[in-house]
Amino acid sequence: MPTVYNKTPLLRPYFLEANRGTSDSSPQVFFKYESFQPGCSFKSRGIGNLILKNAKKVEEEGIKTLEVFSSSGGNAGYAAAVACRELSIPCTVVVPSSTKVRMVEKIRSTGAQVIVSGNFWKEADEYLRNSVINKVDSSKVEPLYVHPFDDPLIWEGHSTIIDEIVESLNDENVHTSKVKGVVCSIGGGGLYNGIIEGLERHALADKIPVIAVETEGCHVFNTCLELGKHVEFEKISSIATSLGSPSISTKTFEYAQKYHSKGVVLQDIDVLETCLRYSEDSNMIIEPACAASVHLAYNVDILEEALNKKLSKDDVIIIIACGGSATTLQDIKDSLAKLKIKN
Repeated sequence: MPTVYNKTPLLRPYFLEANRGTSDSSPQVFFKYESFQPGCSFKSRGIGNLILKNAKKVEEEGIKTLEVFSSSGGNAGYAAAVACRELSIPCTVVVPSSTKVRMVEKIRSTGAQVIVSGNFWKEADEYLRNSVINKVDSSKVEPLYVHPFDDPLIWEGHSTIIDEIVESLNDENVHTSKVKGVVCSIGGGGLYNGIIEGLERHALADKIPVIAVETEGCHVFNTCLELGKHVEFEKISSIATSLGSPSISTKTFEYAQKYHSKGVVLQDIDVLETCLRYSEDSNMIIEPACAASVHLAYNVDILEEALNKKLSKDDVIIIIACGGSATTLQDIKDSLAKLKIKN
């Protein structure tokens, strides 16, 4: 069967190194560039793994044909649609009205059917499960419901990020004992769960802390940590729409408690400014959800506060640059201008 996700590079961002003096004591930072996935984000790993394994199973049984049904605010649906195009599987994606027209067209360009329903992801997901999947002729079709983040096969796919990071560090002759943290953006927790499972596989989960970054307005992970219980938001409000889940998975909360993961909450305006700074430094565009984790590469003090320790130039921090393709440079500039007027 075809490959549904890529091995991505782990690199020191040259622009960070260039801006630091020889006497600078900041840690070494590596970016894991997930924007190079077929679906332009880390989502290709987990969602691709889920679809591929079910496709193999249905093909081996030889009784029905597989059809994929995904609910998404954008990136997860695009990852599902791209994987289905590669595997020649029919795909339907339900997105809320908040999804940008540009993203809807990107998903449609893969050959997938796109339905717009609801004001936010939870409503789109309910419509998919209650009004779309149940209309399938189950005597001929095996429907596969693809959740954006809450599925063990999705976490399994995301965990390959850690396999690749360990391999890349070995190639660089960097021992894992030097790694003082892995930074990731977090929405519902799919990427976070994969990172934890990957660290567990390499016996590193109790040695390398994970710092999960959110924006205020969808900071459900940090709220769960502070309250010490699993909670759900009634609604979310943040410019980082890819982080737009009103809840985290049960497994995410369990892992966070078990491994004492750290939570960081940022303001939208700070994340948008990081989007612009990063685009100027690297000549690449990132959306706010990705910039949430990248922001910590520019602000070592936030890293040190989260880790409760001073970092040195011998320490290593891994930033999961999770990717995404729902935002243009003009979108970022427009959003930042509106926020500045509002504030």
